Amino acid sequence: MDVAVRPATESDVPALVALHRPRQEFGGKWYANPFAGGTQARYEDLTPAQRWLHGGPWMDPPLLRLHLERIYDARGVVLAAERGSSLVGSVELWPAEEPLPIGGYLDAGTLAVHGRGTAEVERALLEAAVREARGRDLRALDVAPLHAGGDGARLLKEGFSVLIEHRTVHIEGGKRPKPPAYAVQSTAPSYTELREYVALDHTEPPSFRIGNLQNEWSAGLLADLSRPFGAILRVDFATIGVTGRECPWLPEPEAEIDLWVPMAALGNLPWFRRATAAVLDHIATHHPAARYRTTVRAHQVPALADLGFEDGVDADPWLRKHLAVRNL
Repeated sequence: MDVAVRPATESDVPALVALHRPRQEFGGKWYANPFAGGTQARYEDLTPAQRWLHGGPWMDPPLLRLHLERIYDARGVVLAAERGSSLVGSVELWPAEEPLPIGGYLDAGTLAVHGRGTAEVERALLEAAVREARGRDLRALDVAPLHAGGDGARLLKEGFSVLIEHRTVHIEGGKRPKPPAYAVQSTAPSYTELREYVALDHTEPPSFRIGNLQNEWSAGLLADLSRPFGAILRVDFATIGVTGRECPWLPEPEAEIDLWVPMAALGNLPWFRRATAAVLDHIATHHPAARYRTTVRAHQVPALADLGFEDGVDADPWLRKHLAVRNL
């Protein structure tokens, strides 16, 4: 039976939640806090925030309605794949534009497929995403398979290539390096202030990522679970931006930090190492945690290892399919 793809609407929320719920990462089991384990709970007895811990807004109808509204308000779209009368797949598409050489693109996030013929459904969704990108005169379709879903090996065979390769590293709170002198220029940077910076974490489009860290879309439903922070610091000749959040739900509280670097300083690893030490000092002073975690480009891992960061061995690629926009 053929696969049909169309934009999702609010009426699809129950079917979308049913599609995504089996993809939660805790073996189909539900807890008040799955990271702490303990006694299992019934899905029906959990709050939206507790469901979110199992896999994001797709786990809960009220959160998903807010999430869909957020995507459509930003001129994005969620595509739903149907086989007959059954919803068998979905992908969210987020338009983004960043400083060159990244440029403008359409990001394919949260690609979910269920049932038989998963390769066929995934292909139909991505072909529809290509048509959507061309219709917007965008020359690239991007996806981070480790986070969004999809078969990375098959995507590479079907015309995608690695645009950026990421690594995630962490440092224990008690091992912070001595910082250089720095000045605090902002303690609450907006995305508008950071638009001309290069976001090092491209597991999601930067504007979308900031929204996830700040939970600004969730109408307060996640306020107790994810506490945002941010800053712009002056270090030597340049500024570095940081956004992030405290993660108090983890057994040992952690903080996620995203680094934003001006294009002129992007390749200066000695400066980057000093600037990251300043970021750690500022964040740890105001947001103490047992561990600090960040995602950067692969070539930057050695500079952070010099500061005491660990890990950074697992590949985390951001893939791009370059599109020639067809003349009508």
